[in-house]
Amino acid sequence: MLRSSHYDIPMSPEISQAIAATCLGFAGGTLVIILARRQMLSFRYAAGWLVLLTLTALSGILIPATRPLAESLSTTPGVFVSGMAILILVLICIQLSVSISGLQKQIQKLAEELALREIKTDKRAQQQDSQ
Repeated sequence: MLRSSHYDIPMSPEISQAIAATCLGFAGGTLVIILARRQMLSFRYAAGWLVLLTLTALSGILIPATRPLAESLSTTPGVFVSGMAILILVLICIQLSVSISGLQKQIQKLAEELALREIKTDKRAQQQDSQ
């Protein structure tokens, strides 16, 4: 068993893991909020990351609370909570892929429009030179 350095109280590995996860969740959440306030992270991605980090911070509470559901799925509560976190990460990745695809379409459309305008400008310049 681990012991706290100040009070010499026995601490189980589960408690120390819950404390570490809570600290990690709060630190990550703070970073996400800072990035969102500086407009370096859009609202929808900030919301997604905050959900994931809240799940991380609450994992110490969620793991025992999900025991009945996890057992009905023939798995452990830790695996169940980890699976939920992975699902959130996959959803964020899919959203990022959709956003990038949309941006690529916009860039292609703008490039095509720019090329057409350059052709028109060149034709006008040639017509003016020939006059």
